[in-house]
Parts: sequence; structure tokens; C-alpha cells
Amino acid sequence: MTSSATPSSMEAKELSLIGKVELRIALADSDSKLEGLLKTYLAPLLLKLTSEHQSVRNKVISVCQHINTRIKPQSIQLPVASLLKQFKDNPDVALIRHFDLLYIQQGIVRLSGSERLDLLPILIHGLSSDVERSQNHGSQLFHLLLRLLHHFILPPKGSKEDERLRKTLDVSDEDAIFLSKWFGKLILLNISKNSTGPPPGLSVDDYKFLTVHGNPDAWNPLASSGLNLTETKVLVIRFLASGLFKDDERFLPAIFASADANSRLYEVAEDVLKRVVPVINLENQALMIELYNIYFGETGPAGSVPARTGLRTKILTYLSKSVASTTEPARIIRVVEEGLLATDTGPRRAETSGSNRGREIFKHRQAVFAYVNFVARRSDPTVLRQVVSPLLDQLKSFILDQGWPQPDQNEDFGLRGYVYEVIGLLAKADPQSILADSELTLLRWLFCSLQQDTSGKDTAVSIEEALSTMLVCYSSDLDETLKSNLRALLLNTRYVAVRYANKCLPYTDIAARWINILAVGAESSKNREVIEEGKRGLNPHWNRLLHTVDFADRESTKSVELPDFAEIVSYIFFQQGESDMDLDNLSPEQQVKRFLERYPRAFLPTLGYCRQIFYAQALQAENISVDLSADWSSKLDAAISADQEARSAIRRYIRNLMSEASPAQSSLIILLQACFLSLTDDHLNEKNNNMELYLIELCSLSPDYLVSHICSSLRSLELAILSNNHRRRTFGAHAFGILASHPDVDTSTVQELVTSMLDKITSWREAVGSGLNSIHGMLLAIAYLLSRLSLRNRPKDKFSEILPKYCFPLFDVIEGASDNTLQEAAILSINQLSLSFVLQPTLISQHISFKTLVDKISIVAKKGNEKAIIALGHLAMITRDEKLEGTESTSRAYIREEIYKLHEIRQPETQFAVGNALSCLACGWDSSALASELDVDAPKLTEMDVESTLDEILQRTLKDCKASKPSLRKASVIWLLNLLEYCGQTSEMKGNLPKCQAAFKSCLGDRDELVQEAASRGLGLVYERGDRDLRDDLVRDLVSTFSSDNKSQLAGNVTADTELFEAGALPTGEGSVTTYKDILSLASEVGDSSLVYKFMSLASNNAIWSSRAAFGRFGLSNILSDSSVNGYLAENPKLYPKLYRYKFDPNPNVQRSMNIIWNALVKDSNKTIDKYFEPILKDLLSSILGKEWRVRQASCAAIADLVQGRPLERYESYLEQIWTVCFKVLDDIKLSVRAAAASLARTLTGILTRSLEATDSSSKSADVMLKNVLPFLLSTSGLESNVEGVQAFALTTLLSIIKKSSAKTLRPFIPELVEKLLGLFSSLEPQAVNYIHLNASKYNLTEHKIDEMRLSSIRGSPLMESVERCLDLLDDETMQALVPRLENAMKTAVGLPSKVACGRVLVTMSTRHNLIFRPHGDHFLKLLEKRVLDRNDTVSSSYAASLGYVARVCSDEQILQQIQYCQKLYFDSEDDRHRVIAGTIIHAFSKYATDRFDSLSSDLLPFVFLAKHDSNDSVKEIFTDTWNENVAGPRAVSLYLKEIVNLAKDHLDSPKWALKHASARTLAGLIVSITTPNEDISIPNAETIWPVLDKAIAGKTWEGKEVVLAAFVRFVGKTRVYWVKEKDVGNQIIKVKLRRFIPLYSSMMLMTQRSSSAKLNAKTLLIANTPSALSVKSPSLERTSI
Repeated sequence: MTSSATPSSMEAKELSLIGKVELRIALADSDSKLEGLLKTYLAPLLLKLTSEHQSVRNKVISVCQHINTRIKPQSIQLPVASLLKQFKDNPDVALIRHFDLLYIQQGIVRLSGSERLDLLPILIHGLSSDVERSQNHGSQLFHLLLRLLHHFILPPKGSKEDERLRKTLDVSDEDAIFLSKWFGKLILLNISKNSTGPPPGLSVDDYKFLTVHGNPDAWNPLASSGLNLTETKVLVIRFLASGLFKDDERFLPAIFASADANSRLYEVAEDVLKRVVPVINLENQALMIELYNIYFGETGPAGSVPARTGLRTKILTYLSKSVASTTEPARIIRVVEEGLLATDTGPRRAETSGSNRGREIFKHRQAVFAYVNFVARRSDPTVLRQVVSPLLDQLKSFILDQGWPQPDQNEDFGLRGYVYEVIGLLAKADPQSILADSELTLLRWLFCSLQQDTSGKDTAVSIEEALSTMLVCYSSDLDETLKSNLRALLLNTRYVAVRYANKCLPYTDIAARWINILAVGAESSKNREVIEEGKRGLNPHWNRLLHTVDFADRESTKSVELPDFAEIVSYIFFQQGESDMDLDNLSPEQQVKRFLERYPRAFLPTLGYCRQIFYAQALQAENISVDLSADWSSKLDAAISADQEARSAIRRYIRNLMSEASPAQSSLIILLQACFLSLTDDHLNEKNNNMELYLIELCSLSPDYLVSHICSSLRSLELAILSNNHRRRTFGAHAFGILASHPDVDTSTVQELVTSMLDKITSWREAVGSGLNSIHGMLLAIAYLLSRLSLRNRPKDKFSEILPKYCFPLFDVIEGASDNTLQEAAILSINQLSLSFVLQPTLISQHISFKTLVDKISIVAKKGNEKAIIALGHLAMITRDEKLEGTESTSRAYIREEIYKLHEIRQPETQFAVGNALSCLACGWDSSALASELDVDAPKLTEMDVESTLDEILQRTLKDCKASKPSLRKASVIWLLNLLEYCGQTSEMKGNLPKCQAAFKSCLGDRDELVQEAASRGLGLVYERGDRDLRDDLVRDLVSTFSSDNKSQLAGNVTADTELFEAGALPTGEGSVTTYKDILSLASEVGDSSLVYKFMSLASNNAIWSSRAAFGRFGLSNILSDSSVNGYLAENPKLYPKLYRYKFDPNPNVQRSMNIIWNALVKDSNKTIDKYFEPILKDLLSSILGKEWRVRQASCAAIADLVQGRPLERYESYLEQIWTVCFKVLDDIKLSVRAAAASLARTLTGILTRSLEATDSSSKSADVMLKNVLPFLLSTSGLESNVEGVQAFALTTLLSIIKKSSAKTLRPFIPELVEKLLGLFSSLEPQAVNYIHLNASKYNLTEHKIDEMRLSSIRGSPLMESVERCLDLLDDETMQALVPRLENAMKTAVGLPSKVACGRVLVTMSTRHNLIFRPHGDHFLKLLEKRVLDRNDTVSSSYAASLGYVARVCSDEQILQQIQYCQKLYFDSEDDRHRVIAGTIIHAFSKYATDRFDSLSSDLLPFVFLAKHDSNDSVKEIFTDTWNENVAGPRAVSLYLKEIVNLAKDHLDSPKWALKHASARTLAGLIVSITTPNEDISIPNAETIWPVLDKAIAGKTWEGKEVVLAAFVRFVGKTRVYWVKEKDVGNQIIKVKLRRFIPLYSSMMLMTQRSSSAKLNAKTLLIANTPSALSVKSPSLERTSI
């Protein structure tokens, strides 16, 4: 029968067991026995702490106290692994965990490194849950973990071991997150004696945890369990960078470390972030909140302290990349608020004090403003509405705190301008909040800052940028209150204010236009951009563009609502007056003068703009529109001066306006007064403003009632008449004639002025200088007066005495004056008097014969004086068909012949004046050329009863249009054009329109460009005046002429005098071929009649091209435009391909003409091109290789224009053909064609690269283009072309493609690209480099230095950049295809550049792409074995360096083979250079693959040690460097002693003396390295060394063997125990001593013995080892110590 045990029995049993354990421990009489017992019983003993009996627990504690006293010796090992496992298995028993942890901490320091690392997986596993259960225990475990990590060697980054590290250590996701979290907090930890709280970024609990609850030894490196905080931080950041953690786990700790001042931390962290940031999801809201919490800290007693300034700056960097971060308005506002306070959190550290702290705060503020910038651009509008106002207030306060508008001198202004810019961006982001402020507070403050802020020009630029950014806020329709306040604000002439006026206020706004006027009147030398902006604001075309969003509306020329003329004049001239002046009581003249006094600079711009507005308003009222284009003002001026319909409309408008009182009437009077003042004011005329015409212009269009308002100021014109300014004087005289002839002018005043003038004119012979100018003005004034009196039909009795008195000096000047000024005045006077019929032949004959007068004027006219020419035409109007005295003809016929003779004048523009004169001669006042001459309010004069000579003049002109004489033909075409323009309304002209058409058409083929233009314009006029049948015939002829190769329709008759070439175009030595007669003569002289046809063909070709320049000028655009809609052209589309090509003709005239034709024919260019795309492209592709260079050049330009902007599908089938012909033409014989082909190639490249840059939607197009283009570029037509230019462009295109292509698009072509590009490095190197390399000595250079420069150029080469770009896009599949290509490139590379480039590719693959390169590393390492033996040292070194990098990704087996290869090179080769190469390889291996070198150091360092004792200095140097860089000190050689000795032993028997000597020196170096003054060589080491040393000493003597003897002496001195014990060794030592007492060795021995520190008496040595040696007598031995 069994029964359960009682509690007392269980207690007794447990106590008994504990007692037995205690007894055993007590009886343990040695540390080893105690260690064994503890290993067995310590963990179970501590397990009894779970007993329910107090006595048992007390007993266990008692035993533990005993154990504690026994385990003080550090040699006693504790069962740490069992205790740690027990700790993990009992999570809920605090007592057990406490004692387990106590003994774990004591025992862990007694473990070896490997034993400690065995604990690492156990400790990490479940660490997060351990900490959750007990913070106290958790902090101790975490600290324990940190201690273990110091012993863990991380695998190489990117290796398979690194990738498997998380699995190797059995780290769960929870534990990894826990570790990354606390590693990050550890990085934030700073221990400061003066600090009373946690450091920035940590809470109180975090600080307790990391400091093991205040344990002072935790971070004391001198304590047994203490750690160095800095080294531990470096350790954890390296762990974070390893494969143990995922990207999202290491992100935050890396940010913390990147903000640390320790470069060892932030360099690793920056590297981590470069790899992590591209893959991390910055739009994770939880992540952003966590960053905000770290930035601001957390509230409450347990909350964390805000991060320090440096870390805040880093955090802002990543907040500024996340739109998710902009969804927290309160936090955004707080960021700015705290950022502008410029205070750091936490205790001020030494490293952040002073200037460093200032820089840190500056960077932080910069980051804050950058974040606000990001928020303004990317945040949601709802968030912006919440943050804009507070942020604007804070930013504005920041500037005010610095001092505003004048900043404090102690402030840093580096960010002041940026703050202004951010303010502008914020305002733009939320325009509603800005518009809500009707007082424009912010805008007003910014404008005030622009004017008054004195912090520098850069700040002013930033303020202007802010204001420009804010323009969008005011671009919409504004209410009247805002507009009113805006006007008041903008009334200054700063550039931004003008921009605001133009953009924010409509064109009808008067204040805005006044701002523009002030801007135009600004000082030109300082405010050019202000002036230009003001001019744009005044031009309605540009203003419309500013307010138009739709592009179609921008292209429109429809009218714009203009400011009201009356309002703008009232605003400017009245409201700009002084407030205390009653301007209504001032006369218009006084108002204008007051305005001039107040705004002298603005007066002329005001006058010009008001004039434009008035005329434009008048034309609009009469339903006449002026196209609203960029040259609107020029077109308006042309309409006012030359368009009879427009002038008549303005006259009607003014007459209606003056019929009743209105504001517009008052404004017009003010405008008239201003025009009058612009002519009479001396200061205004000093500026050469060319505004004197305005008065004449307005008076000529105004009724007498309006002009009467300035008649009272007639005497003011006297100054203008007597002025030294020729233009002012002329217009002053003209104005005098208009005003003085006015009915309201006092006759006596006029007579008084005229009498005074006549008195002065009579003394013209004595006048000089300004006196001559006065005579000039007075002559003209009286002439204009008399002519205007006649035009007004005023009674002549009051002025009857003036004309006779005036005629005497007038004709006297004509006959006798030699001064050009007086001659001009006299001729102009004759002109005006004849025009108004004041002069008559009978009156003229009283003073001078009519023939003499005509001859005098003709002499001046033949000099090209247009005024004299016009005077002849006007003089002819008063003639009769009466016989002229002294001639066979009539006076009219005589003048006509004189006018015809003027065709000899060379200036072609002068012929237009001749044509004007002919029209006056032919039609008199019926000629429209005289329309503008009627400048007074009077009816047109009635023509005298004379027979019209128009028909006679017309027939002669038509005949002369076919003349062979070029000058006559040119003049006749221009005259015919003038006759048609000015006399086209007459029946004679209408009846001869077909003849005019034929004449003009025949002249289209003329070689002279002006003739072509005149003919073109003439055809346009014929078309306008002709009926429909005539119009259709004209178009049909023109198009057939253009599109057909038959040019007979353009041809004229060729006579002997027909000029076919310009003088000098075809020189013959004694002259040149110009006329048809010259061609015949030349052909006759050389006996080759075919020359006639060749020259005529050349002339015909020239004529053809010139004729095409005539197309489209002036009238042809109207002709063809009309025909394209209604008739012939609409049915003949074949014209378009040819016309499209001609648009790009090399001749700019042809180009311009064809564009006009195209624009006339084609209403929608894009639709037409789309419709005829294929015919156009086919025509261009066939023409581009044609015989004529013009066609080839034009085709290149046309193709470039045609394919731009078109979808690839339209020309995909032609793409390869386009590239082919393009590259063919790149080698054209003519330079301009090559340039056009290059331009086409650039266009094709641009299209390709833009498609490569496009989104995935265009990837298909990019793929298609690449498939067509890349093979072509890589073929013999591209890179392999023999033409240097073609090859260069193919390369440029390739580089551009590589740079812009996406990975998906370019990847299939990468293998071939890399291979080709690597080969190009050498072929593209200039030949001069090779020459200099071969003749380096001539230029005081070395080949090595030249090679270094070549290497430098390769590193920075665009080719290398492109190759590396290709490598960046590799994937596993592409890498597989690249391997054979790269191998072939390495094998076939010729020249240093290509070989070095191949090596650099391998370096790049090993460092930046090691994951995909790793499977091929062994192959390329093997491949490099032969490459490294290149004859060029630079190439060899480059390949050796590449080999070192490639070793990083190779297997150990391949590296060992490589080591064997290096050893073979060293030991087997007869060439010293090979030994240098072996050293270079090993050194590169140690330098660039350090981790792999360290792992194989036992195989490498013995060899390195031996080789560093080589007799060759170069070999010795490189191996010495390798040794020194990889060992800690001289004693490190003891680690590889056996390997070194065996290696030396093997090569002491080498047949190569160099190896024998190196091996002997190696032993000597070994002995020197392992010996110290206070330490002997151990017996095992001595046993290893002695046999080989004995062998090294034996043998012949060689130079340098003394170092071996010196080592032998040191060996004997440091191995006394060994050779005393080993009798044979001692005897051998004595034999060596005795054998070597020859003279040479005696001297060596004496020298080495004296320097030896071991003073061993030789005699003692001999006695101790060999008694028989006592018989040897040697004084030297007696005296010497060994």
C-alpha cells in the first residue's frame, strides 16, 4: 500500500539533496574538482529556488553564498550555457532568473571567445519577450548581448554568409525589431556627468534600461564588465548594416547614426541609407508619426526628450520626401515654430558649441524652410488651409525678429531670402486665404520689403521671386475692393509691381496702364527690365497673352477691350495733380504743362499711349479693325498714315466727337495740346523722341474747330522753326503752315511773323551755321503757309504781297545756293507750292526759266534725293502741253523724260519715290499718293484741265519691264507697281490689268530680289483689282510655274546685253562673264560652243532659285490663300510635298517666301501634314541624296521638322532608311549640307532620348526605335564608319541613348554595347598621345607620368560613365550574356585605354554589382592571370588592382589557385618583372579584398614575408608594404613561423641564387622579428628554426650574407637552453664558429659579435659542449664574446 509523501518529508528530502551537494562542494579540494561539480550541480541547485518551502529556498541561498566565496578565482569556469538556458526556461520565476543572471555575468568573462559566441543565438532568441517580463533583467541581458557582440566577426558584406546571418543566429522578426529599436536608442545615448536627465531622443525609462538602471560600471571601459560607449555604437551600426536586419528595421537607427558627430558612425549610416531609402516606403503613415514623435519627443513623465538639433535636421530631410508627413497640420506648424526658436534641446555639448552650434542651427532652419516648401507644393488643399496663415505669421515674425526693414548687424542673413521665397510659395498654395485679405497686408508688406529691406541684392531677388510666385493668387477675377487696393499699392515702378499690374489687373484698368507708363518712362540705364515689362503691359497683344490660358486664343488676333480714352486722359492729367489744386479751373494748356513738370519722364510715353488708344478707339467706333498681333502699334501707325479708309473714318469720328461737349472732347483737346507741346518744348526735343509728327498727324485729321484750340499759341512755333534740330524745324514749319492758315488766326500776327521771316531770308547769302538753319526753317514755313492758304481757298488779297516777295529769295536760292540745307528748303518749298498750285509757269518764268528750274532739281534728284524726285512730280502737275523754250518738247514731256532718266540711280528704294512722282505726273490729285498731303480741313483741289498722260506712261512702263538693261527693268517694275497702287482706280489701269499681270509674272524670274518682290506685290494688286477669271488664270500660271520643272513661263527674251551673272561672279582673269554677249565671246575664244549651253543652264538654275524667292511676298499670300479655298489649288495636292521642302531652302529669301505661301495655302498646318505625311516623307527621302546640294540640305532640315512631335507609328517603317540617308549625308562634300545632316541626326537623337525618358506608355516606341537604331549605330554605318564625323556622332548618340534609357528598354543591348564601348577607348584616343608617349623624353616627361594622365582621362571619360550606366542596369540574365562579350573585349583590347577600361569594368562589377557578378568571379579571376602580364606596367598594375577587387566575390578555391599562380610567378620565373607583378597582385588582394586576405592569411603572409626579403628593390618594396599593412607588429611573424621556415627551407636549395639569398634573409628576418631583449626563443621554435638556419649559413659567401650571420649570433644568444640541452646542436654551433674563422668571416663575426646583446663567452661555450676543443688556441676566441 502506497501513500503520498507528506510536505514535511518532501521538505526533508529536498534539504537532504541540497546538503549532499553542499558537502560535495565543500569537499572539493581543487579548483578543477569544484569546476566539475558546479558544471553538474549549479543549475539544478538553483532550480530548487522554485520550492514551496522557505527552508529549502534559504538553504539554496546559503549554499550559493558558500559558492560565491569559492569561485572568486578567475580560472574556475561556470556552466554559463546551462544557466542561460535555465534562465530562458523559467520566465516566471524571478528568484531563479536573478541567481542565473548573477552567475551568468560572473562566468561569461571566464569563457573563451568561441564559447561566448556559442551563447549568442541562445541569448538573442526570445530576447524581446524576456525584456517585456522584466525591465531589470532585460537591461542586464541587453548589456550582456552587447558584450558578446564584441567577439562576433561579421561576414563580408554581401556574401552568402552575410545573407544567411539572420537564419544562422536564429533571430525571429520580433527579436530583430526589438534589437533594431534598442540599437537605435543606444546610438542616441550619451553619458554626461553633468546631466540630470536623459539625453535628447530618450525617455527616462530608456535611459535606465541602457545604463543597466544606473550601474556606473556598465559604460566604464576600465571595469571588468564595462563597455566603451563609442566603440559599442560603431559595433551596433555595423551589425545594423549586415544581413541580420531588414531595410525597414535598420532605417530609423541609420538616421540616428547619420546625425552623430562621430565619422565612424555617420559614414556607415550614410552608406546604409543610400541602400535603404530607395526601397523604404516613406508614405507609411505610422513611420511618419514615429519620426514626428522622435522629433518632438513625447509628453508625460515617461515621455522621451525631443531630439537634438542635428537629428531633427536629418528627420526633416525624410519628412520632406513624404506626402504622408504633410497630413499633420498641427505638427507642421510646430516644426516651424520650434525651428525658428533656434534653441537646442538637452545639455549643450562641447562639440556643438560656438560656431559649430551656429552652423547646426543654420542647417536646421534651412531644413525647416525646405520642409515648408515641400508642404506648400505637395500638401492637400484642406491641410494647407489650416497651416498657411500660422506659417506665414511665423515666417514673417522670423524676419521681423532679425530686424526689419533694416536687419540687425549681428544676424545671419543666409536664410532671409529663402524665407521670403517660402512665404511666396505658401501664399500661392492657398490663394483663397490671401484673397480673403482685402487690405492686401502680406502683399503690401512684401512690396515694402522690396523697397526698404537693406540686407542685400540677393534678398531683393528673393523678394521679387516671392512676389512673382504670388501672382497666381491675383490672376483670377478680383472684386472691386481688391482691385482698388491693388491699384493703390502698385503705383511704383519696381519690376514686380509692373508685373502685378499687367497680370492681375485687366487691360481696361486705367491705374495699371498708368503704372506701365511710369515704367516705360523709367531711367533706361538702370531699369531696362522695368521698361520692357511696361511696354508689354501697354501693348494689348502681349497683355492678352498674359491673361489667356488657351493656346488657341493666344494665336488669335481678335480685338481686346481697350481702356476708355476719356477716362485714361482724365486719370493721368487730372488725378495726378496736386490735391490742393483745382485742376478744373486750369486751361488744357496749363494742365498739360503742369503734368510735364510733375512727370517729365512719363510725358512722352503718356502722349504716345493716349494717341494710340484714341486712334484705336476711333477705328473701332467706325468698325475698322487692326489685327491684334505683336506689331499692333506699327500696323496702327500704318493705317493712320497711309490707309485712306482709316483716315476718313478717324476724320468722321473726330468731327462727330467735336459736335457736342463730352469728356472725350476735352480729352482730345488735351491730347492736341500735348502734341503741340511735344513739338514746341525744347527739353522734350532734346531726347530725339521722333514725336514731332504727332501734331501734324492729328491736325491733318481734325476739323478746324479742334485745331483752333492751339492757334493762340502760334508764336510758340517760332522756336521750333528756328531750331537747330532738322526734324523739329521741318515739322515746326509744317505746323506753322497749318495753324497760320487757320481762319481763326489773327491775320496781322501772321503778317508780322512772315514779314520778319522775309526780312531775314533776304540775307541768306551771309548766313552761316545756325543762321542757315533759321533760313531753312523760315523758307519752309512761308511755303507751307502759302500752300495751306491755297488748299483752304482763303482770300488771297490779305497775303498777296507775300508771294512775290518770297519768290525772289526762293528762286535766288535755287540758282545760287551751294549749301545742301538751303537747297533742300528751296526744293521742298517748290514742292509744296506746286502741289497747291500756288506756283504757275508764268510766275516761275518771271524769276527763272522753267527748264533751268527743272534742271536744277533734276541734278539733286539724280543724287538719289527723294524730296527732289517728289518735287519733280509735283512740279509737273502745274505744267501745260506747251512747248518748252529751248527744247523740242513740252514742259510736261521734259519733266517726264527727266524722271525716266532717274532709273540709273543705284539705290533701289529711291525708285519708289520715282514711281510716286510718275503717279502724280500721270493723275495729279487723283493719285492716292497725295491723299496724306491734304492736311487741312478743306476739300480736295479741283484738277486743272489737263489731258491725262497715264496711258502713255503706263504703256512705256510696261515695255520697259521687258528691257534687257537691268537697271531700267528694275526701275520699271517698281514704277508699274506704284502706278497700279496709286492709280489703280482709274479706267486706264483697269483696262490694262492683263498686261500688268504678264509684265509682273515675267519679272518673277529676275535675278534681282527687289524685282521679284515688286513683281510679287504687283501680282497681288492685280489679283485684288481683277475679276474672278483673271484671278483664276493668275493662280493657275503661278502654280504651274512653281511646281513644274519647265521654267519657260518665267523666261524672258535674251539679248546680247542681257545680264545673266553679277559682275565678278565668273572671273576670267581680265574681267568676268556677266552678259549673254560675254558668254558667246568666251565660247568663241576657247572653241567650245557647249559653254553657251552650260552657262545658260547655270544662269537658268540661278534664275529658278531666285524666282522662288519671289513667291509669297506681299500679295501672293492673298492670291494663293483665296485660291486654296475656292479653286485651282484645292484640286492639286501634289504641290504640298515640294512646297514643304522649299520651306527649308538654304536661301533665306526662298525660305521666307515658301513659308508665306504655305501659311497662305494651309489653314491648319498639322492637319495638312498629317494628311500628306507619307508623300512628303517619300519625296524628302528621294531628294536627300539628289544632285543639287540645296535640295539635299533642305531635305535634311525638312525631315527633322517633319518627324518631330509625330508618333513613331507614322514613320516606323522609314526609321532605318532615315538614319541611313542621314549618316550618308553626314559625309557630304558640302559643309552646309553636313551641318544640316548633323542637325537632323541631333533631332533624331532627341526624339529617341525623349521617348526613352518617357513613361511606360512610351516604352514600346522606345523599344522599336532602339531595335532599329542601335544595330545601325553599332554597324559600319555608325561606330565602325571610316568617316570621323559619322563615327563621332554615332558615339555621341549612343552615349545619349545609354544615359536616358530605362533599364527595361536598354537591357537587351547592354552586352554588345559594353563590348563596343570598351574597344572605343583606344580608337578614340588622340594620335598625339601615342606620339608623346613614344617621344616622352623630348618633352621632359616620363612614360609613367603620361600613363597616369591617360588613366585620369579614362576615369572621367563620358565613355566610362556610359559603360557604368550599362552595368548599373544589369540583371542576372543580362549578366550571363555579358560574360562572353566582356571576355572577348578583354582578349581583343588593343591599347592602354581599352585595357584599363576593361579592368575598371571588373572593379565596378565587384564593388557595386557583386551579387550578380559573384557566380562569374572565378572565371574572370582566372582570365586575369594572363592579362596581368601585359608589357605595359600601367596596364599590368590596373589589371592587378582589378584582380584584387574581383577576389572579393571569388571562392576560396579559386583564390588559393590565384595565390599558387602568384607563387609560381615569383619562384619559377626568370624575369624580375614577374616577381614585381606577383607582388602587385598580392598587394592588390590585401588592399581591395581585405576580408578574404585575412581569411587566407596563413597561406599568404608566409609567402609575403619571404618575398619582402628579395634582393630586387621593387619587389622588396611592394611585398614590404603588403606585410606592414596586414600585420600588427614584428611579433606577428611568430603566428606563421612554421610556414615561413618551411617555405624558406624549400627554396634554399633553389637553383636560382635570388631565391636562395631571399630564403636565407627570410630566416634572418624571422629571428630578428621574434626576439626581444628580455625574452628568449622557445625550444619548439628553436627546434623548427635551427636546421634551416644551419643550412642557410652553409654554402658559399655572397654579398649581404652578413645579415644571416648576425641572425645566427642572435639565435645562439637567445636559445641557450635549447643548445645546452641538445648536445648535437651545440657541437654544430661550435663547428660553424670554427669553420668560419677565415678572414672574411672573422671580420663579419667580430662586427656582429660586438653589436650583440648576448655576451656569451666563447670559451665557456666550447668547454660546455666539446671538451676536446680546449686544445684549440685562438687569441681571437679568448677575447671574444658571442
